Amino acid sequence: MSDFDTLAAMAAKLARGESRARDLCAHMLDRIARLNPAINAFSDVTAQTAMAEAAASDRRREENAVLGPLDGIPIAVKDLIDTTPAVCKAGLEHRATYRPQQDAPVVQRLRAAGAVILGVTETDPGAFSTDTPQVINPLDTHRSVGGSSGGSGASVAAGMAFGAIGTDTGGSVRIPAACCSTYGFKPTWGRISARGVMPLAHSLDHVGSLARCVEDLQILQSVLDPNLATEVEGSVNKKVSLGVAHDYFGDAEIEIARAMAQVLEVLDAGQIELRGVTLPEPDAVMKFHMVNLPKEAADFHLQAYPEHWSSYPDLARATVKKGQGVRPADYETAERLRAKAQAQVDQALEDVDAILVPVMPIDAPLRDAVTFDLDGNTVTKLEATIRYTALFNQTGHPVVSMPAVILDDGRSVNVQLVGRLHSDADLLALAQELQQVFSVQIDYPSIMETQALSAGSVRSN
Repeated sequence: MSDFDTLAAMAAKLARGESRARDLCAHMLDRIARLNPAINAFSDVTAQTAMAEAAASDRRREENAVLGPLDGIPIAVKDLIDTTPAVCKAGLEHRATYRPQQDAPVVQRLRAAGAVILGVTETDPGAFSTDTPQVINPLDTHRSVGGSSGGSGASVAAGMAFGAIGTDTGGSVRIPAACCSTYGFKPTWGRISARGVMPLAHSLDHVGSLARCVEDLQILQSVLDPNLATEVEGSVNKKVSLGVAHDYFGDAEIEIARAMAQVLEVLDAGQIELRGVTLPEPDAVMKFHMVNLPKEAADFHLQAYPEHWSSYPDLARATVKKGQGVRPADYETAERLRAKAQAQVDQALEDVDAILVPVMPIDAPLRDAVTFDLDGNTVTKLEATIRYTALFNQTGHPVVSMPAVILDDGRSVNVQLVGRLHSDADLLALAQELQQVFSVQIDYPSIMETQALSAGSVRSN
């Protein structure tokens, strides 16, 4: 039994009778018991209900009543998504005993498809950050795992789940996917219900998935988004055209710039047509992103947790305080700028199948990094990590984060593939085609072996 089989490959093994769901679940729970003390990807493991779900899956298989490819597959869920019977603390101390009374709709869909929910994964406090410091990156213990879906990213990269569900408000699925060299998908905003998900900013929050290949993302998303499977996909046999916004990532660090040059060479050799497009400049996006996000975050936390928000960690508390000071006129201006940015991205997508940009201007940041120099400008870790991702939360376009270039240590540099609004099925199909063009294979177990000795010591710091 391989811990690093893809979800699709494991589903095929279950279908052929080469494994039973109960054995698979027990194996994964044992792996979590061994690895999680060092990695800390899971905040709560629901072993008893997971084994019961696995047993139910085996009975369905014996009765020829399998629910689909996800039936019997162990999955993890971010701990700000209501998941029974887990403690869903969302990284916040005052929610340390919160057990939801019912599953969020996305979890209901997973369970209705036969998924085995192993437990819930760590997020940074309130999902305000793109760092999840309590989680160790299994591919480089000295680097951040990303955030805020850092536990979900680590669980997939460490082979402790075959897929994971996360949320993305400024890049929080795509950034952990990049930091952990996995695949991540942020759907078109509004396609997947965010009920039962603790909000950060209601008009920016997306529920998405992380996995080790595009096909697995397709399987997960077809469960989360029932309309996905019925949509007519565009032909993948026509010549593909990709938009490249060179000015958009002109301030990337040299390692990322070199990786992007390599990506473009590979695409050109693969007979992918590359066209220049123009996107809103990151500095302009940050100006309105840091108005409507704090405002919406403050609206929620001041109402839901009026007695607790003042004791939040520094970044979360500062964000709520900033949001308190946003005037209605400022919010309205931000929303007008947001609509203009969406129109600009729509225009850029008119003559191309998708847009290709890096996920971040930097490699997965070192855990102790505080600031970065981007083209002569000093920015914080948060500003650096969301610099290329926040735009697409503002505009709502679907995005795949996918490995495109292998680094010397075996990790990857991820790119974002951005599609037209509500073209989620087409975008995932195109990403699967590009996955073959990039031909990137991440050897997760071998990389983890090189990190095994330092994982525990880094966790204790």
